[in-house]
Amino acid sequence: MTDLSAFNDDERARIIEAPGVVMKGAIVADGSKNAIAFLKEVTAGAKVFREAQRHTNPLVKAVALELKGRGDTVERDRELPFTDEAMTVALKEAEGAVALLRERGDAADAEAYADWLLRLATEIARAVRSKEAGFFSRKVDISEGERVFIEQLKAAVGR
Repeated sequence: MTDLSAFNDDERARIIEAPGVVMKGAIVADGSKNAIAFLKEVTAGAKVFREAQRHTNPLVKAVALELKGRGDTVERDRELPFTDEAMTVALKEAEGAVALLRERGDAADAEAYADWLLRLATEIARAVRSKEAGFFSRKVDISEGERVFIEQLKAAVGR
């Protein structure tokens, strides 16, 4: 198991903060500014963070518990502060955190962490069904913008 204490302060911060940044990127990926949709997405993200506190992988669990201990839970972000830049930052931070874990940590921990980031983005994307093409179109589980973000995230974390 990779222990968070094996990393310096900056590296540890990157690993711990990447899930929150990915959450913000996933929230803006649909392009919606709807407050109700935002709350549903934040709630979905919070659920994934709570599940991670009981994760079978010790590193993912340690990161989630560290976030909880800091008070950096997603529930405090209950306003619409995110910009489209959040997607770019999320991809960069996710890529850097996973690369760091692959380089200096246990391979199983790096894979579990990457899977967690992808699950987080996917569950947020599924939180709100949206219409893609207009009035007569059917609702989709994941919008085109969210699908593109998830595909880019998969590439960033080596999936």
